[in-house]
Amino acid sequence: MRPRPSDPFFALVQKTSDSSGEIDLARGALLIALQAYPDLDIEHYLRQLDALSEDFRTRYAAADSLPASLANLSQYVFGDLGFRGNRAHYDDPRNSYLNEVLDRRLGIPITLAVVYLELGKRLSIPLAGVNFPHHFLVRSTQGDEPLFVDPFADGAFVDGKSLGERLPVIEGRRLELAAEFIEPASSLHILARMLRNLKRLHFQAREFATAIRWAEKIAYLLPTEAENHRDLGFLYHHTREYLKAIAAFNEYLRQTSDAPDAPTIEHNIRVLANRLIPLN
Repeated sequence: MRPRPSDPFFALVQKTSDSSGEIDLARGALLIALQAYPDLDIEHYLRQLDALSEDFRTRYAAADSLPASLANLSQYVFGDLGFRGNRAHYDDPRNSYLNEVLDRRLGIPITLAVVYLELGKRLSIPLAGVNFPHHFLVRSTQGDEPLFVDPFADGAFVDGKSLGERLPVIEGRRLELAAEFIEPASSLHILARMLRNLKRLHFQAREFATAIRWAEKIAYLLPTEAENHRDLGFLYHHTREYLKAIAAFNEYLRQTSDAPDAPTIEHNIRVLANRLIPLN
Protein backbone atom coordinates (compact mmCIF):
# COMPACT_ATOMS: atom_id res chain seq x y z
CA MET A 1 0.00 0.00 0.00
CA ARG A 2 1.53 3.30 -1.13
CA PRO A 3 1.24 6.29 1.21
CA ARG A 4 -0.44 9.53 0.39
CA PRO A 5 2.46 12.01 0.02
CA SER A 6 0.68 14.65 2.09
CA ASP A 7 0.32 12.41 5.15
CA PRO A 8 3.02 13.35 7.71
CA PHE A 9 2.70 9.99 9.46
CA PHE A 10 3.72 8.13 6.31
CA ALA A 11 6.47 10.69 5.74
CA LEU A 12 7.92 10.02 9.21
CA VAL A 13 7.89 6.26 8.64
CA GLN A 14 9.45 6.63 5.19
CA LYS A 15 12.17 8.98 6.46
CA THR A 16 13.00 6.58 9.28
CA SER A 17 13.05 3.60 6.92
CA ASP A 18 15.41 5.40 4.55
CA SER A 19 17.86 6.12 7.39
CA SER A 20 17.43 2.64 8.96
CA GLY A 21 16.73 4.28 12.31
CA GLU A 22 14.12 3.84 15.03
CA ILE A 23 10.87 5.75 14.65
CA ASP A 24 10.45 8.61 17.12
CA LEU A 25 7.74 7.06 19.29
CA ALA A 26 6.29 10.25 20.76
CA ARG A 27 6.23 12.04 17.42
CA GLY A 28 4.68 9.01 15.75
CA ALA A 29 1.98 8.79 18.44
CA LEU A 30 1.23 12.50 18.06
CA LEU A 31 1.04 12.16 14.28
CA ILE A 32 -1.59 9.48 14.83
CA ALA A 33 -3.47 11.95 17.03
CA LEU A 34 -3.13 14.61 14.33
CA GLN A 35 -5.59 12.60 12.22
CA ALA A 36 -8.28 13.28 14.82
CA TYR A 37 -7.06 16.74 15.85
CA PRO A 38 -6.00 18.57 12.66
CA ASP A 39 -4.88 21.68 14.58
CA LEU A 40 -2.73 19.71 17.02
CA ASP A 41 0.54 21.42 17.96
CA ILE A 42 2.89 18.45 18.01
CA GLU A 43 5.91 20.45 19.13
CA HIS A 44 3.98 21.71 22.17
CA TYR A 45 3.51 18.16 23.45
CA LEU A 46 7.09 17.17 22.70
CA ARG A 47 8.25 20.18 24.72
CA GLN A 48 5.88 19.11 27.48
CA LEU A 49 7.60 15.73 27.69
CA ASP A 50 10.97 17.50 27.80
CA ALA A 51 9.72 19.75 30.60
CA LEU A 52 8.42 16.81 32.61
CA SER A 53 11.78 15.07 32.42
CA GLU A 54 13.49 18.22 33.68
CA ASP A 55 10.94 18.50 36.48
CA PHE A 56 11.72 14.91 37.47
CA ARG A 57 15.40 15.79 37.80
CA THR A 58 14.59 18.63 40.18
CA ARG A 59 12.53 16.34 42.41
CA TYR A 60 14.55 13.13 42.48
CA ALA A 61 18.23 12.52 43.10
CA ALA A 62 20.02 10.06 40.85
CA ALA A 63 19.13 6.53 41.95
CA ASP A 64 21.82 3.98 42.80
CA SER A 65 20.10 1.05 41.06
CA LEU A 66 17.76 0.30 38.17
CA PRO A 67 14.91 -0.84 40.45
CA ALA A 68 15.20 2.43 42.38
CA SER A 69 15.16 4.43 39.14
CA LEU A 70 11.97 2.66 38.04
CA ALA A 71 10.36 3.12 41.44
CA ASN A 72 11.13 6.84 41.30
CA LEU A 73 9.78 7.16 37.76
CA SER A 74 6.59 5.30 38.69
CA GLN A 75 6.12 7.51 41.74
CA TYR A 76 6.62 10.61 39.63
CA VAL A 77 4.32 9.63 36.75
CA PHE A 78 1.51 8.01 38.71
CA GLY A 79 1.94 9.67 42.09
CA ASP A 80 3.21 13.21 41.59
CA LEU A 81 1.64 13.80 38.16
CA GLY A 82 -1.46 11.70 38.75
CA PHE A 83 -1.54 9.69 35.52
CA ARG A 84 -3.87 6.72 35.82
CA GLY A 85 -5.67 4.08 33.83
CA ASN A 86 -9.14 4.98 32.62
CA ARG A 87 -10.89 1.87 33.90
CA ALA A 88 -14.35 3.44 33.88
CA HIS A 89 -14.22 4.35 30.17
CA TYR A 90 -11.55 2.08 28.75
CA ASP A 91 -12.85 2.30 25.17
CA ASP A 92 -13.03 6.08 25.06
CA PRO A 93 -11.00 6.90 21.90
CA ARG A 94 -9.32 9.77 23.74
CA ASN A 95 -7.39 7.17 25.72
CA SER A 96 -5.56 6.28 22.50
CA TYR A 97 -4.39 9.79 21.62
CA LEU A 98 -1.16 10.92 23.29
CA ASN A 99 -2.19 14.59 23.42
CA GLU A 100 -5.37 13.69 25.30
CA VAL A 101 -3.47 11.39 27.65
CA LEU A 102 -1.04 14.19 28.48
CA ASP A 103 -3.86 16.71 28.94
CA ARG A 104 -6.26 14.51 30.92
CA ARG A 105 -3.68 12.23 32.55
CA LEU A 106 -5.92 9.30 31.69
CA GLY A 107 -5.11 6.47 29.35
CA ILE A 108 -4.95 2.79 28.55
CA PRO A 109 -1.89 0.58 29.10
CA ILE A 110 -0.18 1.37 25.81
CA THR A 111 -0.55 5.16 25.87
CA LEU A 112 0.44 5.36 29.53
CA ALA A 113 3.43 3.23 28.54
CA VAL A 114 4.36 5.72 25.82
CA VAL A 115 4.48 8.50 28.42
CA TYR A 116 6.56 6.29 30.73
CA LEU A 117 8.92 5.22 27.93
CA GLU A 118 9.41 8.74 26.62
CA LEU A 119 10.27 10.09 30.05
CA GLY A 120 12.57 7.12 30.61
CA LYS A 121 14.34 7.85 27.33
CA ARG A 122 14.92 11.47 28.32
CA LEU A 123 16.23 10.34 31.71
CA SER A 124 18.53 7.66 30.21
CA ILE A 125 16.65 4.82 31.93
CA PRO A 126 16.97 1.69 29.74
CA LEU A 127 13.37 0.74 28.95
CA ALA A 128 11.31 -0.85 26.20
CA GLY A 129 7.68 -1.59 25.58
CA VAL A 130 6.37 -5.15 25.71
CA ASN A 131 3.60 -6.35 23.37
CA PHE A 132 2.18 -8.64 26.05
CA PRO A 133 -1.11 -10.29 25.05
CA HIS A 134 -4.14 -8.14 25.91
CA HIS A 135 -2.16 -5.78 28.18
CA PHE A 136 0.83 -3.66 27.19
CA LEU A 137 3.74 -3.56 29.66
CA VAL A 138 7.13 -1.88 30.08
CA ARG A 139 10.39 -3.67 30.82
CA SER A 140 14.00 -2.83 31.54
CA THR A 141 16.58 -3.66 28.89
CA GLN A 142 19.68 -3.96 31.07
CA GLY A 143 20.69 -6.48 33.70
CA ASP A 144 20.51 -10.25 33.88
CA GLU A 145 16.76 -10.38 34.49
CA PRO A 146 14.32 -7.82 33.07
CA LEU A 147 12.13 -5.84 35.42
CA PHE A 148 8.51 -5.46 34.32
CA VAL A 149 6.26 -2.49 35.07
CA ASP A 150 2.50 -2.21 34.56
CA PRO A 151 1.58 1.38 33.59
CA PHE A 152 -2.11 0.59 34.05
CA ALA A 153 -1.49 -0.36 37.69
CA ASP A 154 0.24 2.89 38.69
CA GLY A 155 3.63 1.62 37.56
CA ALA A 156 3.68 -1.42 39.85
CA PHE A 157 6.37 -4.04 39.37
CA VAL A 158 5.21 -7.34 37.85
CA ASP A 159 7.01 -10.57 38.76
CA GLY A 160 7.29 -13.74 36.68
CA LYS A 161 4.39 -15.50 38.40
CA SER A 162 2.11 -12.51 37.83
CA LEU A 163 3.07 -12.43 34.15
CA GLY A 164 1.79 -15.97 33.73
CA GLU A 165 -1.43 -15.18 35.57
CA ARG A 166 -2.08 -12.24 33.22
CA LEU A 167 -2.13 -14.39 30.11
CA PRO A 168 -5.58 -14.86 28.54
CA VAL A 169 -7.56 -18.09 28.75
CA ILE A 170 -8.46 -19.54 25.34
CA GLU A 171 -10.87 -22.47 25.04
CA GLY A 172 -10.57 -23.16 28.75
CA ARG A 173 -6.77 -23.16 28.86
CA ARG A 174 -4.47 -20.34 29.86
CA LEU A 175 -1.74 -19.51 27.37
CA GLU A 176 1.75 -20.51 28.42
CA LEU A 177 4.28 -17.74 28.90
CA ALA A 178 6.43 -17.63 25.76
CA ALA A 179 9.65 -15.69 25.25
CA GLU A 180 8.07 -13.74 22.38
CA PHE A 181 5.48 -12.29 24.78
CA ILE A 182 8.13 -10.40 26.76
CA GLU A 183 10.55 -9.37 24.00
CA PRO A 184 11.20 -5.62 23.66
CA ALA A 185 8.85 -4.05 21.12
CA SER A 186 10.09 -1.59 18.52
CA SER A 187 8.50 1.83 18.16
CA LEU A 188 7.01 0.63 14.88
CA HIS A 189 5.22 -2.26 16.59
CA ILE A 190 4.05 -0.03 19.44
CA LEU A 191 2.53 2.42 16.96
CA ALA A 192 0.93 -0.46 15.05
CA ARG A 193 -0.70 -1.71 18.25
CA MET A 194 -2.05 1.78 18.93
CA LEU A 195 -3.50 1.82 15.42
CA ARG A 196 -5.10 -1.60 15.95
CA ASN A 197 -6.85 -0.28 19.04
CA LEU A 198 -8.25 2.65 17.07
CA LYS A 199 -9.25 0.40 14.16
CA ARG A 200 -11.17 -1.83 16.56
CA LEU A 201 -12.91 1.07 18.32
CA HIS A 202 -14.09 2.69 15.10
CA PHE A 203 -15.13 -0.62 13.55
CA GLN A 204 -17.25 -1.38 16.62
CA ALA A 205 -18.79 2.09 16.31
CA ARG A 206 -19.49 1.32 12.61
CA GLU A 207 -17.34 4.29 11.61
CA PHE A 208 -15.89 2.33 8.73
CA ALA A 209 -14.18 5.15 6.84
CA THR A 210 -12.25 6.10 9.97
CA ALA A 211 -11.39 2.46 10.67
CA ILE A 212 -10.02 2.23 7.11
CA ARG A 213 -7.74 5.18 7.82
CA TRP A 214 -6.12 3.29 10.68
CA ALA A 215 -6.01 -0.04 8.85
CA GLU A 216 -4.27 1.55 5.87
CA LYS A 217 -1.59 2.91 8.18
CA ILE A 218 -1.09 -0.54 9.69
CA ALA A 219 -0.75 -1.97 6.18
CA TYR A 220 2.00 0.55 5.46
CA LEU A 221 3.82 -0.07 8.74
CA LEU A 222 3.47 -3.87 8.65
CA PRO A 223 2.64 -4.99 5.09
CA THR A 224 3.00 -8.67 6.03
CA GLU A 225 0.34 -8.53 8.77
CA ALA A 226 -2.12 -10.72 6.91
CA GLU A 227 -5.08 -10.29 9.27
CA ASN A 228 -5.06 -6.55 8.69
CA HIS A 229 -5.48 -7.08 4.93
CA ARG A 230 -8.47 -9.29 5.69
CA ASP A 231 -9.90 -6.56 7.94
CA LEU A 232 -9.35 -4.01 5.18
CA GLY A 233 -11.28 -6.23 2.82
CA PHE A 234 -14.31 -6.25 5.11
CA LEU A 235 -14.00 -2.51 5.75
CA TYR A 236 -13.82 -1.66 2.03
CA HIS A 237 -16.83 -3.93 1.53
CA HIS A 238 -18.76 -1.86 4.07
CA THR A 239 -17.86 1.37 2.23
CA ARG A 240 -18.67 -0.24 -1.15
CA GLU A 241 -15.11 0.09 -2.42
CA TYR A 242 -15.32 -3.32 -4.02
CA LEU A 243 -12.14 -3.27 -6.09
CA LYS A 244 -10.12 -2.35 -3.02
CA ALA A 245 -11.92 -5.02 -1.01
CA ILE A 246 -11.07 -7.69 -3.58
CA ALA A 247 -7.42 -6.59 -3.66
CA ALA A 248 -7.20 -6.68 0.14
CA PHE A 249 -8.81 -10.13 0.35
CA ASN A 250 -6.47 -11.44 -2.36
CA GLU A 251 -3.47 -10.11 -0.46
CA TYR A 252 -4.70 -11.88 2.67
CA LEU A 253 -5.00 -15.16 0.77
CA ARG A 254 -1.60 -14.67 -0.83
CA GLN A 255 0.00 -14.31 2.59
CA THR A 256 -1.98 -17.11 4.27
CA SER A 257 -2.66 -19.82 1.73
CA ASP A 258 -3.66 -22.29 4.44
CA ALA A 259 -5.93 -19.92 6.40
CA PRO A 260 -8.96 -21.75 7.87
CA ASP A 261 -11.25 -18.97 6.67
CA ALA A 262 -9.91 -19.09 3.10
CA PRO A 263 -13.15 -20.59 1.68
CA THR A 264 -15.17 -17.75 3.23
CA ILE A 265 -12.81 -15.11 1.86
CA GLU A 266 -12.84 -16.72 -1.59
CA HIS A 267 -16.64 -16.67 -1.51
CA ASN A 268 -16.58 -12.98 -0.57
CA ILE A 269 -14.29 -12.26 -3.52
CA ARG A 270 -16.72 -13.98 -5.93
CA VAL A 271 -19.68 -12.05 -4.49
CA LEU A 272 -17.84 -8.75 -4.82
CA ALA A 273 -16.71 -9.55 -8.36
CA ASN A 274 -20.32 -10.24 -9.35
CA ARG A 275 -21.37 -6.91 -7.89
CA LEU A 276 -18.84 -5.17 -10.11
CA ILE A 277 -20.20 -6.65 -13.34
CA PRO A 278 -23.19 -4.26 -13.69
CA LEU A 279 -20.89 -1.32 -12.99
CA ASN A 280 -18.73 -1.95 -16.07
